[in-house]
Amino acid sequence: MHIRFEKYDHAEGKHRYCLISLTPTLFGDWCVERATGPLNAPGGAQKRTYFAAHGEALAIFERFRNQQLKRGYAPIPVQLGLF
Repeated sequence: MHIRFEKYDHAEGKHRYCLISLTPTLFGDWCVERATGPLNAPGGAQKRTYFAAHGEALAIFERFRNQQLKRGYAPIPVQLGLF
């Protein structure tokens, strides 16, 4: 599961993105990954957190999603490749 958020603040000239993904690992665990940073500029950060249970990982994923929505980020559709 992947969600991309973007936030444009034209008054301050700041354009930011946030990508949140929930993916299984090869060993049966679950990984929640967050990548944030400015659009079209250097910099940014990535953070990965691993969980043994899917329910726990999904709860954290939804918490991060709700935080970004409260901060004014808008979800952007992401088209994933077929292969």
